[in-house]
Amino acid sequence: MASIRVVQLSDLHFSTKPGGYMLRDTAETFAAVADRVRVDAPDLVVVTGDIANEGKVDEYELAGDALAALDLPVHCLPGNHDFVDPLHGVLPRPNIAVQRSLRIDGWVFLFGDSNLDGGEHDPTAGWTDHPDRVDLARGGITTQELGWLRRQLDLGDADHAMLWLHHPPGGTGMFERPGYDDQIAELVGAATPLRAIAAGHEHAGVDRASAGVPSHVCPSTGVCIDFDALLLMPPGYRRFTFHDDGRIDTEVVWLEDERWADRWKLPAWVAEYFAGQMTDDEMKARMAEASGESG
Repeated sequence: MASIRVVQLSDLHFSTKPGGYMLRDTAETFAAVADRVRVDAPDLVVVTGDIANEGKVDEYELAGDALAALDLPVHCLPGNHDFVDPLHGVLPRPNIAVQRSLRIDGWVFLFGDSNLDGGEHDPTAGWTDHPDRVDLARGGITTQELGWLRRQLDLGDADHAMLWLHHPPGGTGMFERPGYDDQIAELVGAATPLRAIAAGHEHAGVDRASAGVPSHVCPSTGVCIDFDALLLMPPGYRRFTFHDDGRIDTEVVWLEDERWADRWKLPAWVAEYFAGQMTDDEMKARMAEASGESG
């Protein structure tokens, strides 16, 4: 084919708890995004993690049914909210894959795991998630994962490579990950076919570069934030077009829907948290306080 059209979805946060995630019904927001994606009719949908909010079986059952209803090829990778065993055991459907690589014409798509410290490699059991994975998996690549990515990039015969991850490199504040950008630089130096990186996690739609490679961050299908203006944003996603000469076109799509049209100004403490000036525990206490005030 002359070009490959891909939709990226991220940070779905399917939840079975009342109120969904961050006071939004993420099943409702996903359904609205899905309606738009079906109209786009891409060749492929890539989901870059945080598919479930707490990594529970019933959350993956909801997510699997919703992604299957897209009736499009879907490839998924884990985020820090995802637990690997239920993701692999429950999520796959005839159109939903969790495989690590995909070759389409001259492109290879690599689906990496950036959840360093979210678990550990056991010689007999393989990868085992830590119970507090959500807080531990801040972003980074294990030695085993980095080696696998290098081999794929070095030994593959594709003309162009795209790396999909959950955590984007180049973050600041609470999204800064010491050593992560250096790991990306190792991959870039070892593999000229790597054209770009796409990730999620930050619940925002931004473009930056890491080690000279474009890095595209996908908004959440649920709760999104404009960190410059400190505004709550509507749900969103990304479109990509991959050309056979290695060019990549991409744009962020925000859901224009009256249900999420109000772009509320967020309180100053939110900015403090995302700037790294507030601990997770302090943030959770403020969120609980704000939720109590609103309810």
